Amino acid sequence: MNILRMTSKHHCNFCREQMVRFCFISEECNSDGRREGVRVPIILVKVARRDVRYQIWDVKCLKDGQRTFLKNLDSKGAITINRDDKGRTEVMVNGSRVMQVKNLLRSREIEYEVLTNDIFSTQYAMGMLPKRVRSPDPKRNRIQLPIGNSRVLDWTDFYPLPTIYNFLDELEKTFPSTCTVSIIGKTVEGLDIKLLKISNSNANNTGVWLDAATHAREWIGTSVVTFIANYIARKFSTLPEYITNKDWYFLPVVNPDGFQYSHLHDRMWRKNRACYGRTVTGVDLNRNFGYCWENTGAESAAIDPYSINYRGPSAFSEPETTAIKDIILYSGTPFKVFLTYHACSEVIAFPWCNTSDPCPDYVNLLEGGTTMAKAMYETNGRMYKVGNFKDIMYHACGTSIDWSYGTAHIPFSYLVELRSKQDRFLLPKGEILDCCKEALNGVIALMEFVDRKKCLNCTIITKALRQ
Repeated sequence: MNILRMTSKHHCNFCREQMVRFCFISEECNSDGRREGVRVPIILVKVARRDVRYQIWDVKCLKDGQRTFLKNLDSKGAITINRDDKGRTEVMVNGSRVMQVKNLLRSREIEYEVLTNDIFSTQYAMGMLPKRVRSPDPKRNRIQLPIGNSRVLDWTDFYPLPTIYNFLDELEKTFPSTCTVSIIGKTVEGLDIKLLKISNSNANNTGVWLDAATHAREWIGTSVVTFIANYIARKFSTLPEYITNKDWYFLPVVNPDGFQYSHLHDRMWRKNRACYGRTVTGVDLNRNFGYCWENTGAESAAIDPYSINYRGPSAFSEPETTAIKDIILYSGTPFKVFLTYHACSEVIAFPWCNTSDPCPDYVNLLEGGTTMAKAMYETNGRMYKVGNFKDIMYHACGTSIDWSYGTAHIPFSYLVELRSKQDRFLLPKGEILDCCKEALNGVIALMEFVDRKKCLNCTIITKALRQ
């Protein structure tokens, strides 16, 4: 690859902060995502600033009510529970709240031990986060840049928003007959919400929806969605009919504002950047969809603007969720599959999220989810649990899969929680490619399964739901 040179500093519209400009020329790459022949004339990159530090604590919950107290702190966003096992709980504490959390634990006579003072420094030392390297790496023939900024996506790193959007644009330029990129809305802070559609324009196609980064800190979902999009775009002409007879919709970053903020300021930011009050508190976009939005039930914290699960002032109050709703309901495509990727519980969940009652097509959804899980297990030996969201996760209101199934009547609606139970949201970059490959195989298996279930259609689902 020819590197022109590093040129001037520049101010980027994505974050309105100083960036460094690099210029590149294209190179050839293979279908697995390595140097994929993408022409990238200019990429703007920024050295990551992590304004918020996090500590890891080992907490001993030995008395009645102590674990419940910790879960309440988790729902408020004061801590994040990483592991909970036999009286010992590993939690992540926001550095700005260390003294507050210490006082709260002491008031409840809860013992704790600080395991790591700064998790990001520890992960840099272990090589789990990308280093700040600005010079070319001749061995790999690509640029190593901060926080995963790269000339191409090779899925061995995490990438910021400008690089993700540039990747979508380059797919459209490379495959104009099948790939179309559109801006389906603007975020609270004015960023584009970009969607990629891959289709042969056959009028009989059904629709498949894939999205990720509804929660900003769950970067692995974006890696998976871009990896699958790349595979389908580049191999489209050779793929089986159960892949090519569908219109594919890829939304790799549902929450651009939050995603950008998690790269530049607070790695563990979850919500969007909406402001309801004097400060930015954000809305949990996976509580803002209009199906059972008002039914908070056990998730009472969803009505609190300072909760990490805040549902917003009304259903579809946020531009990000409204954009998804409008595309799915008004695009004219009869969607048959809805896949939303999250992290990090390693489950494949389907409706309902707000009740344990089985949905009208419980058996088919269980069978389809099991088909996905089997293909994923056969890829890397990673076991994904399958079931009703409420049964295998927790109670949640206003979720995207409840809306896609219950309102949009998409018969195969799944929320896939990707890796990793062990590392939570800080998945080591060495696992990214394996996770992407197992997710791709899961999708391929599901598409074949769906085409075998031609007797199942939106009309049947609609009738069952309206009875």
